[in-house]
Order: sequence, then structure tokens, then C-alpha cells
Amino acid sequence: MTVLELPLTLAGRASESSTITLDQGAAQPIPANMPFLATVRRGADIHFPAGSVTLVAAPDRSPGAGEAGAGGGALSTTPDASVDLLITQAQCIVGRDLPPALARACEAGLLALLSVAREHESGTPPTGDHLFRDILADIAANCRQQDYGVAQVAQRYKLNVRTLQKMFQKHGTTLREHITAARLKYAGAALLDPVNAGKKVSDIAFEAGFNDIATFNRLFRRTFGRAPSAFRTEANQAAAGVARAERADVSQAG
Repeated sequence: MTVLELPLTLAGRASESSTITLDQGAAQPIPANMPFLATVRRGADIHFPAGSVTLVAAPDRSPGAGEAGAGGGALSTTPDASVDLLITQAQCIVGRDLPPALARACEAGLLALLSVAREHESGTPPTGDHLFRDILADIAANCRQQDYGVAQVAQRYKLNVRTLQKMFQKHGTTLREHITAARLKYAGAALLDPVNAGKKVSDIAFEAGFNDIATFNRLFRRTFGRAPSAFRTEANQAAAGVARAERADVSQAG
């Protein structure tokens, strides 16, 4: 088995009820056929009695993911379309002998969906931290405004900037990093949306809240591992490859 860099994000679905233990914590149940998303910081142990399981994993390089004291792993089984689509596409290519170019394109598509899926999990704050939860929701709703930043959040919630900064430091990140991450997640999802096929990458960057295309390209490459244009192209190729494979299966079945 390949050893992956920690921390990592793990998505999966098992055909039978299973359990997962994250970072030597308590075993947590996973219902049958329920897609799940987990953050693994030190290790994971999955037990499934029978049937099949599909897993997709990748290093988590989101802001604060690897900070010391960031806490243990987290599990989400809340229904999420991106996780469901991720697992469905992974199942379509498992066991296939793909040409190198198509394999890279499929990998890009799966990583893109995994990155979008992280947004659901990373937006879940610690239980009882209502103010932090409200600020995260505010960021998600307003990060696309180019003048949105630390000062605006502080003013909205009547907090001084230092207090706001300490709040995010406690969770292993900074407010500025979280705003940037939210913008990048929006841009990544927008690049995958067929509705935006005719839009330039620069248009999507500005819509996501960036005001400098060079900065956007640099941050996007650091987060997603490739330039925005390559990210879009490879994801589209992956989707087309899966569609062709599905049509071939239907044709052979007929």
C-alpha cells in the first residue's frame, strides 16, 4: 500500500456498515452506502465486515492543516454532492488500464472533486464555538467581494483585529488565509462548472474576489498543484474519459 503524506483527506463509501478510527480515537460508525469524508492527521483504521469499499485519499495542504495542536481527525457523513460524485467517478475507473495521459486527467478530476468536498468539512467549527461558526459563514457568503478582509470582518462583529486574529490562530490558521482559501475553493468549483466554460480564467479569478491575476495563479498552483487553465483542461478530459468509458460499457452490454 502506498504511504501518503499526512495530514490527508480521505473520502470513501462501503457497501456494508463499517467503522473508522481516526488518530487512535474512538471507533465511529459509517452507514452502508453512505459517502464519508474524513481528515486524518496521524492515522486511520477502517473495518468493514464484508462487501466492497472505495477510497480516495490525498494530502491536505489547506491553510493550517498541518499546524501543531490542530486537533485530531474529523469525520463527516453529512450528504454532500461533491463527495458522492467523487466516489462514483472513482468507482468508474478502478481496475481500468488507462493510457498515461488519461490516467493523469482522471487523477486531476478526482483531486479537483476532493478539493471541493473539503469545503463542506472545513466549514464545520468546533462544537459550541458559535461566533467562530458565524464568522466562517460570513466568509463563505462574502469572500468574493474584493474589498472584503480582516477589517471588514472585525467591523461586522464589533471585534478588534487582534482578538479576531487570536480566534483563528486557536484553530491553526489566520483569517486572511481562510478568506484566501474560500476564494480559491470558489474559483476551483467555478472552473469545473460547465456553465462557466466560456469564461476566461481571469474573469473567474476576479469573480472569486482576487484583484491580481498573477497572485491568483501563484496561489492556485500552490493549492491545487497545477495552473488554473491546466486544472480546468485536465478535469474536463477526465470527465470526457469517464463518459466515453461509460458509453463503451453500455455498448458492450448491448
